Amino acid sequence: MDRKKIIFSFLYFFVFCILASAQDSEDLKYKITPTINKESPSGVYIPKDLEECFKELKTMLQPSLVAEMKAKPEKEMIGYHHGLGMWIRNNWGLWSDSRLKKYFNNLGIRHPDDMSSIILNSFWRHLHNQLLELDRQIKYYQEYWENVKKQK
Repeated sequence: MDRKKIIFSFLYFFVFCILASAQDSEDLKYKITPTINKESPSGVYIPKDLEECFKELKTMLQPSLVAEMKAKPEKEMIGYHHGLGMWIRNNWGLWSDSRLKKYFNNLGIRHPDDMSSIILNSFWRHLHNQLLELDRQIKYYQEYWENVKKQK
């Protein structure tokens, strides 16, 4: 790929992220009230594992949003990837070195997008009193990245 294409791709991605983030922030500002933790790099409480994620999500999300999530099929949780999922990735330190990221790394999950997807899908399952099937979710993402490596 030549230099101009790389620069253009980077700029396009950067602008897209800013616009998406601005829209997501607007959509979420009335729906999220996270627990404040002034000692955290993001200023909000960062859970240590999935169980704490569930507790914090129930605390910080408006009941109407939780009810909306519960009313949808699990496959539609992907619709929260760029809004709530991005907020989770950015504020719970999944791009940096938070204890939650370390929790997922210890499970064999490396990419923040995968981490936030597991959090959201597991939250849906938690709301429906279903088994999390965490091993199966982990295997899905590990196989995905193995296939990506093979294609290179």
